[in-house]
This record gives sequence, structure tokens and C-alpha cells, in this order.
Amino acid sequence: MAMRQRALWYAVVPLSLLALVAAWRLPSEIADGVRHVGEATLITGLLCTLGIGVALADRVARGLSPGMGDLIAATPCTVWTRLPAMLVASLGVALLPPFLVVMACAVPAAVADGGVRPLAVALAAFATMLVPGATVLTALAYLLGLVLPMSLARIATAGIWLWSTITSPQLLPLATPTGTLLSPVGGYPAAAWFGERTVWANRELTGLLSPAAGTGTALANLAVLAAFTVVFLILAGLVAARRR
Repeated sequence: MAMRQRALWYAVVPLSLLALVAAWRLPSEIADGVRHVGEATLITGLLCTLGIGVALADRVARGLSPGMGDLIAATPCTVWTRLPAMLVASLGVALLPPFLVVMACAVPAAVADGGVRPLAVALAAFATMLVPGATVLTALAYLLGLVLPMSLARIATAGIWLWSTITSPQLLPLATPTGTLLSPVGGYPAAAWFGERTVWANRELTGLLSPAAGTGTALANLAVLAAFTVVFLILAGLVAARRR
């Protein structure tokens, strides 16, 4: 169903091409292959995750529509099995274009470094920086698609992503997860493991939620995103079960 969803491809493919243009560097322009891979993954995640969340907001709601809801309800599995499976399957399709972008950007990095290490790093960067953010945003989009009109759910999904990733608390006088362990942008893993600037992690802020980037804080960031994903899926499951 995700593969047949035209809105997904209309959203993700152009954003992936834009990410490729923005992140691509010639080998002569790359001083550190690992850091280039981290930067390319950040750019790709920022752009492509937005399109993924917006496009997949209707996946659960569409499964509850007349006819389709009855068909799905007849299958021998509960909503608590279907939701995680739907999330994994949909993301498996939606993340293919950004994955290709990250791997393509790793090729000139490998040429610049004279080895295949950037290619292996690209796999790790994709798994620890891009996938967690896309997963938590899609789970939230599922929930919003069930409790809001679909157009508002898509707008809210896009707004929440931008608010939690690029809205700087130093420029706008409002509370934001940006620069904290709650942000899904992937800045803490990028700074801790892939040589990216720490500004992507804590935005040069201090405090309990904005610690220095390191292995421990990167793992804490991933744990927070995983917890949010579980919470959003549970809430979406409760709403879906009640609507059925």
C-alpha cells in the first residue's frame, strides 16, 4: 500500500533530489570523509523526513475506512501487531530514496579518503541519525491523522518537525526541543560519532536537556526518541481501537 501511494513519491523523491544537490561534494572538496557523511545524512534527514511524515499521516486512518477497515479487522492479528508492522513496512519503502542519497554522497567521500570506510560509516549514520527521527515523526503523524482532519494533520506534522529540528531558541522566544536531547534531528549522534559540529546537538545551550555531545548523550537521545515512538504508537492504537 505504501508503494502504491503516489503522495509518498511526490513528496520524498523531489526532496531526496534536493538533498542530493545540497549535500553532494566533489572528492577534492572533502577534507574528512566521515564528517562529510555525517553532514550529508543530516541534510538528507532534515529534508526527507519532513516529506515522509506528511505523506504517511493517513496510513492508519485509511486502514479504518469503510470496507478497508472491515477487511483489515478480519485478519488474524490485533491493532498492536498491525501498527508496528505498518510503521516498519511503510518506512522501509519511504526511506529508500534518502538511503540512496546518503550512500551516493558517501562515494566521493570514499574516493577522497582512499578507502571504503565512508561507505560503512554511511550505513551507521543512516541507522542512527535518519531512521530514528523518521520513525518518531511517522508514529506521531499516524496519531495526528486519527485525531485531526487530514489536511490539518499534515500541516501539524510539518510544523512539529520544523519546530523540533531547526527552530532556534536563541532567535525565537518560544520553547522548542531544538538543541536538546528531545530533538529528532540526529545532532547528538552526528556530533558524538561522525565528527559533525556540536551546534547540531545542543545549539551551544547548557542545562540538563542540553548536555555536551558524547556517546552517552547520543545514546540517551536515541532512547528518548524510541520512547516517544512507543508512546505515539500506543496512543494511535488506542484511538484506532476505539474508532473501530
